[in-house]
Amino acid sequence: MTDQSRLNLAQSEANVKTLLEICRRPGRILILMQNNPDPDALASAMALRELIHAGLRKRAVIGYGGVCGRAENRAMMNLLRIEARFVKPESVRDYGTVCLVDAQPMAGNNAATTEDAADVVIDHHEVPEKASYRPEFADIRPEYGATSTILYEYLLAAEHPISNDLATALFYGIQSDTQELGREASPADVVAFQELFVKADTKKLSRMRRAPLPREYFEMLHESLANCMVADKTVISMIRHSEHPDIFAEVADLMLRLEGMRCSICYGKCGDTIYLSVRSVDGRTNAAERIVRVVRGLGSGGGHRTMAGAQIPAGGQPEQRLDAVYKRILEQFAPDHPPRPLFVEPAPI
Repeated sequence: MTDQSRLNLAQSEANVKTLLEICRRPGRILILMQNNPDPDALASAMALRELIHAGLRKRAVIGYGGVCGRAENRAMMNLLRIEARFVKPESVRDYGTVCLVDAQPMAGNNAATTEDAADVVIDHHEVPEKASYRPEFADIRPEYGATSTILYEYLLAAEHPISNDLATALFYGIQSDTQELGREASPADVVAFQELFVKADTKKLSRMRRAPLPREYFEMLHESLANCMVADKTVISMIRHSEHPDIFAEVADLMLRLEGMRCSICYGKCGDTIYLSVRSVDGRTNAAERIVRVVRGLGSGGGHRTMAGAQIPAGGQPEQRLDAVYKRILEQFAPDHPPRPLFVEPAPI
């Protein structure tokens, strides 16, 4: 064990003790994820629920404020038996203790919509410059590639046995958020990834990653390609309307693989909200900083240097707002570079 590993373990032991003391007080416990939870959020919530139950014999509720629409994420919940329920923002304070994982209060992507909505925050995203929330306990490590890694260190510190299903969840959380350790992975992520792989159920991992996709998924993928624009080394995809906000991040990931591109953005409307997802090949783009500038005065956003997201209320004129978002994307990600369609329709014969 390295000196840094010993330091992490000691800090995790102290954090687990503080966390359990907060959760010990009377009342129900809510483990809140982002509105549209991804594998990292689901795994972190699963691990935290086990820690709380083992330490306090209390059963926490896992909740989210939107939908879990992506096929892989629904398969993860089903195969690993992760029970989670829909929670409205106004219902969050019905719980005695609220633990927010893989997100931060007032970020626009979760049901913790007020400064005091969360008592505990465990996350790996950058803290916004003007963050005003003050939880009782916060463990935020932007240098980590996944919140699952933080929870894995908590489990080790608590000497909690890690089942095959829990190992599978945490491994998949790290794998997906760091893109197989190729995106913003810290040494701690690498260690956790290697140690969890030995215990993970590879058959379930395969079933999650290759979950069946509905016809609507390919229709939206077709639309995103048909509306795809290229400006210098940035590719911009648009889906005018989607039933599930997960698709925007999925398309952004996919289009980053387009040869010659350094940045990929997908945006569009889902319900009453316009969603944006950004991916870049390295930190020079600073996706989080630029996406914040895109939505300034319109909505909220944040993330990492290589991956970020944002949400904007669609308002009463969504088409005009979509146009405004597109113009801001060009200003921030490809200034002075006229966009051109990725595909040009052939001329009629």
